[in-house]
Amino acid sequence: MAKRDYYEVLGVSKGASADEVKRAHRKLARQYHPDMNKSNAAATEKFKEVQEAYDVLSDPEKRKLYDQFGHAGLDGGAAAGAGAGGPDPFEAFRRGAGRGNGRRQWRTGPNVTVEDFDPSEFGGGNFGDIFEQLFGRGGAGAGMGGGPRVRTRAPEPQRGADVEHGVTLTFAQAARGTTLPLQINRDGKLETIEVKIPAGVKDGSRVRIRGRGQQSPTGEAGDLYIVTRVHPHPYFRRDNLDILVDVPLSLYEALLGTKVEVPTLDGPVTLTIPPGTGSGAKLRIKGRGIERGEEKGDQFVVTKVVVPKNLDDEARELVKRLQAKAPVDARADVRW
Repeated sequence: MAKRDYYEVLGVSKGASADEVKRAHRKLARQYHPDMNKSNAAATEKFKEVQEAYDVLSDPEKRKLYDQFGHAGLDGGAAAGAGAGGPDPFEAFRRGAGRGNGRRQWRTGPNVTVEDFDPSEFGGGNFGDIFEQLFGRGGAGAGMGGGPRVRTRAPEPQRGADVEHGVTLTFAQAARGTTLPLQINRDGKLETIEVKIPAGVKDGSRVRIRGRGQQSPTGEAGDLYIVTRVHPHPYFRRDNLDILVDVPLSLYEALLGTKVEVPTLDGPVTLTIPPGTGSGAKLRIKGRGIERGEEKGDQFVVTKVVVPKNLDDEARELVKRLQAKAPVDARADVRW
């Protein structure tokens, strides 16, 4: 089956910025992630397709090749039709010679991109070196340097595969960070390691730990990716870096003001409720929100006023007297 257009896979335009590509990938990766779609083979294939598209469109060099040559530009087939159907002789030039920096990239799987530095690759981007790489010394002009020379190169090192492992966190662990002992499968063996989950991760975050993936006999080890799933809290909820919590107030507390002990992730705090506070008011407790690097959000208390029910005649008369004494036009600012 022919591969779909990578921009179509991520649902972005060809001129999309790097941030737009990243946001689209995060949304789709969370939607189709295997942990969220167990026993759903179609979702797993979608996830792989999304990861493959992001691997290309997030890399400036790969994206440039893809925009110019399509899928063929990523597997060396962009110029196959120009000759007799053989491999493109200028593939090596597009992959590094023209840049002159000796960097090569290749994909060992839909989620893994390897980049290394090989000083023997097209040193300095000199055209003489490029033709020597492509055609051999004799191909550039046998009369200039003796007979043709065969150049050999040691096999390129292969990077170990990445490992992905899902963890379930409490709301507090995600907000404040934690260290977890994890059992992961590396090279066919169970291995217990301690992993530090940074503060501020969300549901679906991917924590990359370099070098803790599968080992490689000829190159560096792959990476370990921890995919987080966060359990909802019974009363806290998250809004970016802020935490919100509903606090019920009686009608009398809202009218007269009071002090309320409010829970936070760092322990209870006594909050002053000013007189005349209405239902739905948001009162801030500074610095008690989500931590993320040097940033820290706030906690907001959302008031929920509870009114008395089943008033007897005497109580109803008191309310009427209060209404006459302190009338309120509740819909004065409403424009229907």
